[in-house]
This record gives sequence, structure tokens and C-alpha cells, in this order.
Amino acid sequence: MLRDITQKIHNVRRLRQILQVFAKHGFGYIVDRLHIEQNVIGKKVINIKPIRKLDVFDQTVAVRARKVLEELGPTFIKLGQILSTRADLIPVEFCKEFEKLQDRVPSFEYEKVEEQISGEFKRSVSKIYKKFSPEPIAAASLAQVHIAELESGQKVIVKVQRPGIKKIITTDLEILYGLSKLAEKYIEESRIYNPVGVVDEFRKTILKEIDFNREARNIDTLRRNFKDDDTVHTPAVFHNLSTKKVLTIEKIDGIKISNVDKIDESGLDRKQLAINGAGAVLKQIFVDGFFHADPHPGNIFAIEGNKIVFLDCGMMGRIDEETKDQIAAILAAFIERDVFEMAQVIMIVGSVDEADVKGLNADITELMENYYGISLEELKIGKFLTEMMDIISQNRIKIPPDLFLLAKALITIEGIGRKLDPDFNMVARTKPFMEKLIKQRYSPKRIAREIKRLARGFYAFTSSLPRDLSLVLGKMKKGTLVVEFEHKGLENLILQMDKVSNRIAFSVIIASLIVGSSIIMQTNKGPLFLGFPVLGILGFLVAGLMGLWLAIAILRSGRL
Repeated sequence: MLRDITQKIHNVRRLRQILQVFAKHGFGYIVDRLHIEQNVIGKKVINIKPIRKLDVFDQTVAVRARKVLEELGPTFIKLGQILSTRADLIPVEFCKEFEKLQDRVPSFEYEKVEEQISGEFKRSVSKIYKKFSPEPIAAASLAQVHIAELESGQKVIVKVQRPGIKKIITTDLEILYGLSKLAEKYIEESRIYNPVGVVDEFRKTILKEIDFNREARNIDTLRRNFKDDDTVHTPAVFHNLSTKKVLTIEKIDGIKISNVDKIDESGLDRKQLAINGAGAVLKQIFVDGFFHADPHPGNIFAIEGNKIVFLDCGMMGRIDEETKDQIAAILAAFIERDVFEMAQVIMIVGSVDEADVKGLNADITELMENYYGISLEELKIGKFLTEMMDIISQNRIKIPPDLFLLAKALITIEGIGRKLDPDFNMVARTKPFMEKLIKQRYSPKRIAREIKRLARGFYAFTSSLPRDLSLVLGKMKKGTLVVEFEHKGLENLILQMDKVSNRIAFSVIIASLIVGSSIIMQTNKGPLFLGFPVLGILGFLVAGLMGLWLAIAILRSGRL
């Protein structure tokens, strides 16, 4: 059934490597349950060595999973980094462990850098840049960064994509997609995590990240959003020197926001930097609806004038007006300790098909009780959001991906603010944005717009209703109305029933051969061999071979 998937896998050795790494770190039992030998062409090539070091099981499953992703390289590291923000898809302990994933890869040769750049611009590096440093200042799994200088004397940063990375990612995605389908088919407990859906979502994200034109547009959008804000500086993009594989932007001589000692030495104001950084992130979320999805300390710089600089805009989050309202409502309910309102908003935002509503209310009530009696100054949004994500994960509530990126952004910026200023209060910075959103939500202009939208929807519905009813009634009269039902979770049962019926039929044939051969042996007629009928001997041999074949198949399945 899944043989068509394997036709798309261009590198069987890579598949074997992936499965071997899984087995090496104690996940061989998962590989066995995927029934690779039944669904992949080249069974001998996909032979997996048994695990030899049993001490691997001294580590937690989450730690071993992180090591698997690290060893498998760029695609899997990025998968882990993205999953670390998705507590609705994987357990929280895995999220926390995957946050440790880092791109630990060596830089590639300068000759390949020149090939990439000259291949994109059809000119040599020396004719594009006045100066170009052959030594990279940073190297990651997808690209590496060099310092250069333009003919005008402007210093720039040049981000060059790693050669062949798209082919590597494409191959890994094909393998991941095939394995996720096998997981859904054979591992029943994996279906609650929707493996195929996770791979589909990951594919969209990583393919966007290796398109530097998209990152250039993200920087331009961020630059427009802060053009009148003197607390934030966004580097300029040189579009004439940028393509899908090469990105040239203004070089910023700043200090990493986490380097407190250097900030103090430079004379910058740490308290003001904390305020400016939080204000910038909150504006991105609650005003622009377009925010930096990975604002870790390495991606935020401080420069002269206590200005904040956001770097690496490959991953950005987007939220619409309705979602902004819902986020503001959750945070407002948290500040006001309103359990009912918070539960209602979470159920509206997320999918609660599999959630126990009573259990959700109980978990939120318990969470809120932990905050009773705590003053506004002592409240920590980051801690609250982390605990809230735990509740969402435990109750299997599906939340839009950008909401988890948003929560991570708020948690990170609060942590940075408290490192810069121990007295920093994120709640105090957030409250004005929420109050403004709530006022806008109930403004006459907003209400009029909503009424207009509902009126258009109602008009469209009433206009099409007579026609739709007429079509349904017409099909009922003709007897051509078809109602389709889709069963879920029975695919594996049907497969197992098919296997059982085949084995029973095989056993009946074997039994018939044995009985028939026994009768022939009693007749002593026909050609004889050592005094026994040849036809009877052949019947026993065939029955024996078929029985041995059936026994091996049963033993290999692991189910006696």
C-alpha cells in the first residue's frame, strides 16, 4: 500500500542511516513497529544493527530523542527547534529538551561561498563587493555569515546558503513523510500527535526559511513597522545584492542583549533597554500582528541610544485581529483572576474535540489558585504562559502554531528584561496594550464593521439556501442522494483481519496437503521411492515448506 512512497526516496542509504541512529539511541522498538521490511524496497539495505550499549537507557526518552535529532543533522535539528514551541503536539518535557538543540556544524570552504555568490549574480565576488572576508563570523546548518564592504564603503553582512542544503532537506522530508504515514498506520498511540500533519507543517516552515527573499521581505516589513519608533533600529536590506540563496544586509555594530557586563561598560542604560525591548515585542504582537518568532538573546542587539536591533528574521509569526483580541482576553483574565473567562477563550481559540471540558476548568482553576494573593508587581507572564502551555498539552487542545511562537516570544523577552533589570515588570508593560485592544474591540467603529461583515455573510447564506435545498430535494426524489461516512481508527483493524484470514486460509491448505498426502501414502500406488508413493512424499514436502514459511512469518511479526 505504501510502496509508492518509497519510489520518492532518492537516498536509501540516508533512510538506513536515520533508522540506525534511532536504534542506536534505544528507539529500535519503534523502527520494528513501523514494519519497514514490508513497505520499503531494498530490504537488505535497510538492515538495522541491534543496540549494544544498554547504558543508553539510563537517559530519559526526551534526552535520547534530542540526541537523535542532533546526530541526524540540519533538517532534524530544525524539526526539533520548531517542535520545541509546540506543546500541543508533543509532551512538555520534550519541548524543554528540544530547546537545547543548537546548530553545531563546521563552516564550508570559501571556494564554495564564491561558487554560490557568483552562481546567483553571474559575477565574481570581487566585482560585487569591494572587500569580502573569507572567514565566516558564524556558521549554522542552513547558511553561514561573512562580513563584506561595498564600493560605497558601507559595511554589510552577507548570509550565504549552504550548498546542496535544499536537496538534503527535500530527501529528508520525503523520508519523514513516508515514516510518518507508517507511524499512523502501525503505531496507534502516535495518531493523537498527527505525525503526517506535523511533517506537512514542518515542510512549509523550513522551505520558507531557506528562501532568503522571504527573509528580506520580513526585514522590510519590520523596518516599515518601526520607521517612526526611535527605540528600535532595523537593518537595511540591499535587494540588488540579495537572492534566494544570498542575503546582504546592513552590518550592525552592537552588543548582544544578554552581555550585561559589556552593556555596562558601554554606558548603555540596562533598565531602558529592558523597557525598549519589551515595548518592541509587545508592539509587534498587539499592534502590528507581525512578530519575531525567535527573539533569543543571540538575535537581539543593543546599540547607541539604547536602541534595540532584531536580527535573523527568517522565522516570523503572524496573528489577525481576532486572535489579538483573544490573547488580550486571556492575559486580562489572568491579571483579573477570572477562571471562567480564561477557560471560555481557550476553548474558542483551540480545538477541544478530544478535551475534557471539566478537566480543563479544573486545571485552570488550580492554576489560578496558585496566583491568588500575589501582587501585580510579583506576577510573571512567562511563568504563567509556561504553565498554561502545560495545561493545553495535557488536555490535548490544538492551538494555532503562531500562538505558541507568540507565547515563546513573550517568555523570552520577559527573561531578557529581568536579566537586564531584576525589578523589570512585564505585566506593567503589557497592560496598556491589552487595555487599548479591549477598548478597540468595543469601539463603535469596530462594532459597525463586525455588523457589516455578519450582514454580508447572512445575505450570502440566505441567497444560496433555496438553491441548495432544491438540489438536495431533487436528488432525494431521483434517489441519487449519496451520504458518505468516514471511519477513523479502523484501518489497522481491517489490515489485521486481512492478515488473520490469509493465515487461516494458508493453514487450511497446509492441513489439506497433509491429510491428502497421508491418504496417498496408504494406497501404495503410483511411482514409489523407498517403498513410498512419490506423490505423497511431495505433498508432505510442500506442506512442510509452507508450514515453515508460515511459522517464520508469525515469529517475525512478534506475535505468537
